[in-house]
Amino acid sequence: MEKQIDPWKWAFAILLGLVLGFIVFVWFQVTTPSSDQKQIATQTTQKQGQYANVNVVLNKEQLSAAVNYYLQQNQKKGAIKYRFVLDRSAILMGTTKILGKDVSFTLYATPQLDDSGNLELKTKSVAIGSLNAPPSFVLGYIKNNYDLGKWAKINASKATITLDLNQLTKKQGIKIQGEKFDLKQDDLQFKVAFPLNNTN
Repeated sequence: MEKQIDPWKWAFAILLGLVLGFIVFVWFQVTTPSSDQKQIATQTTQKQGQYANVNVVLNKEQLSAAVNYYLQQNQKKGAIKYRFVLDRSAILMGTTKILGKDVSFTLYATPQLDDSGNLELKTKSVAIGSLNAPPSFVLGYIKNNYDLGKWAKINASKATITLDLNQLTKKQGIKIQGEKFDLKQDDLQFKVAFPLNNTN
């Protein structure tokens, strides 16, 4: 006697095949990026390592605020605390501990741009409390006794402090280069390069 095929088994097999086929179709659609997604991913990959350049014009107050913001971000615990002010000259005020006592100092300098577009402070005088001290001596002492990080480079013999602007903004991946620094006309111009693809 010929064995009959149960129609319910056929129906179940067909239904199971349809369900599995639907699952495979959905999985393929989910894991395959759209043409827009592919285009955006390609553009992002191409832009990695590239920058958008913006020319920025600041006045003395704005530059002081910007430098102070980045100084606060980069200062280490236990190190000298700084505040930067631009007026007729550049003023760098700080506080440190000597023999357990807080001692304030004020450094007066002529600001200019170096060949790399960084801010260079040519020290004119230094006051420790109410005592005037030789700039080269004070800068030499600070250089030998404090870790200022990579953003501040001291040349004691020339009595200069160079603020490396790129080191100040390194965490954000931003590059800064000074283009013009006319303190008398309050015309301070910088080229700022923002990364097009910041992976941080």
